[in-house]
Amino acid sequence: MASGGLAPVIPADGPAYDIENETFQRLWSDDADSENLSLDDFDGDAESKSEFIRRLTRSTDTPFEQPPRAVEQWNRGDFDDYSPGDRTTSVHPASASLSDGTVIKDAFVSIFAVQPSTVLHHRTGTTQHVAPDGDVLALSDYRVVIPEGDDTGLRREKWSLKRTSTDITLSAGDRTHDTGRGHTATLDYAGLSGSPEVTVTAEITAEFDHHIRECEDWNRTLDTCRGGWETETHHPSFSKTVSTSRDVVVNRLDGVSGSRVGFDTAPSRTGAVVSPATPWTTIAVADDTRIRSNWWFYSAGTPGWRTMESDTATGSSRAASSVRPLQVHAYPSKMAPSVPSESETDRHLTIEKTWGPEQAGPSLPPNVDLDTADPYTHAESVAVSSETLDGEDFREVEVHGIVRGQSRTVSLSSHRTVRETNLTLAVVESNATHATVLASVANNATGDPVTTGRVEIESQTTTLNSSGEGVVTLTNPPALVRGQYDPTEWWRTTEPHAAAVDVTKVPGNYPEPETLIDLTVVTLLWFLPAGLAVVGFDYITGGDLLGFIDP
Repeated sequence: MASGGLAPVIPADGPAYDIENETFQRLWSDDADSENLSLDDFDGDAESKSEFIRRLTRSTDTPFEQPPRAVEQWNRGDFDDYSPGDRTTSVHPASASLSDGTVIKDAFVSIFAVQPSTVLHHRTGTTQHVAPDGDVLALSDYRVVIPEGDDTGLRREKWSLKRTSTDITLSAGDRTHDTGRGHTATLDYAGLSGSPEVTVTAEITAEFDHHIRECEDWNRTLDTCRGGWETETHHPSFSKTVSTSRDVVVNRLDGVSGSRVGFDTAPSRTGAVVSPATPWTTIAVADDTRIRSNWWFYSAGTPGWRTMESDTATGSSRAASSVRPLQVHAYPSKMAPSVPSESETDRHLTIEKTWGPEQAGPSLPPNVDLDTADPYTHAESVAVSSETLDGEDFREVEVHGIVRGQSRTVSLSSHRTVRETNLTLAVVESNATHATVLASVANNATGDPVTTGRVEIESQTTTLNSSGEGVVTLTNPPALVRGQYDPTEWWRTTEPHAAAVDVTKVPGNYPEPETLIDLTVVTLLWFLPAGLAVVGFDYITGGDLLGFIDP
């Protein structure tokens, strides 16, 4: 095999296809980044934005907030640049799998791109997510070996290639979606779901004219024909079928659910719970407010397409490829889900909570200079609230998936109200060292008991029973006992409640009245005789002893 050059990561023929230069430079995150660029490299003649971006992409990679449309623009334009070989040459990307038939050799079919699609990076590898409706760009090539003829003897044959054809078929989900003809084909699909295998099949056919001449009177001695020739022509065809497949996951948004939320304790406050249940990029609330997930995006060249190989009957040669497909990638960023805004004062929405399974972060390819979160929360649900948006703004939200152009408007018809509650504390038993406190929580509007959540009384916590009550026993309780009802978070329950507080007094530990009377009587009985004796003695001595009586 003759050696050939490997194309640079960034194609020299870009930007093209109406892609702006600064965007084009950011599309090739798999280029080798230089870590020794200084500030001087960004000064001087780097005055234009495009030149600044070009130098920046030489030193690092910059992610996209959304799957870039430019990837599909590039792929559609570059796909048309593919030039197949002639009858004797098969031109294919280095990644192609070749197959030989009787006369059809080095045959292949390759998937140039599935559009729109996003490769999701996760802890165990990658998964290609596609939209339910999209297209597949496929290309195929081969070379043809013409059977050898024979122009000697009484029976002579001659072969000539009449025509070749390629029929390309796209199948997925147990059915055929589209067909095309030629070396390149753009094949449409629709209505995919689940995790199908996308298969592109090329049936390559070569048709020949096979001329046979047979002598009617052959002179074996002289090896010549002494009579006429009988001629017949056949038109045989030979076929070779090749295929390639990809496993994909259809990123449908059919399972999006959610509900609106109101607050009894704050009538001006509104909120919502939205559960896309599948990877998502943004949730739009009202016209200019959106929630941003922690999935970010980069674009890189598809492996195996930087080199084109040309195979003939005598060998192969390699050259830098002129067709370079791009692929969108998604990764979990260290940036948590947020509400983008120009400033803090412009923020109309607050993320109360995002939740989902916590997962280990993925590893990106070596040349991709981007940081992934490890671990990260796969945010399957999000709860938001606002003091400025109207409740009507939450009636419909628009969820955007990780595949470009994929969105779904969801009606949040379900409505929940965070109900005001009343907490009542009562000391049911106490002594000098302990106090037993009963906590009761009820719905303010209906008086019905609240059975979810917990009550914290001083340093102790109790759950609520079916009657909305809980009991704690305090050691050395203070005179005033404070308690707080901590409800289940409003985004985790279908019957949300608001917090409540209460204070109660622990009774003093004084003796009963009967006990006091008994104590007084006993005291008098004990000390009266002694007191009388002292006074009498003082009287006898004329007051000389104690001075109670004047002498």
